[in-house]
Amino acid sequence: MTADTHEIAFRQRADRQQTRGVLLLLVTGCIWLTLAYQLFAPFSIERDANGSIECASRVFYDDGDDGRKSRKQTYEAAEGIRCAVARDPADMLGLLLFSLPFMVVGICQFASGTLKLALRHHEDELTLLKTEEPS
Repeated sequence: MTADTHEIAFRQRADRQQTRGVLLLLVTGCIWLTLAYQLFAPFSIERDANGSIECASRVFYDDGDDGRKSRKQTYEAAEGIRCAVARDPADMLGLLLFSLPFMVVGICQFASGTLKLALRHHEDELTLLKTEEPS
């Protein structure tokens, strides 16, 4: 293997590593967008033959605010047990925890690939400057 082919292979590996990092971060972003949608969007639950139940979002619901902090209702009390079970916070927390390894590995892969490419570019510039330098 010559030096040029080794250099090309090194740059290709670094580029692939950077691309893998971006893809893993995109997966993380998709999971987080799904979580945001589940938290902020109102939804409906299909019932038997009686139609559907309209539920407010987990974040924006009427909590019966009458000016006193102690009187605020929980989501379950304000919207009902069926709405609370349909968008369970434990499920959303599990999905958030599932996304963390994708985020960490994606950041590491992207940063490592970017650093390798930046250092090779820096070395190329130094070599070019040394060859142009008058002796």
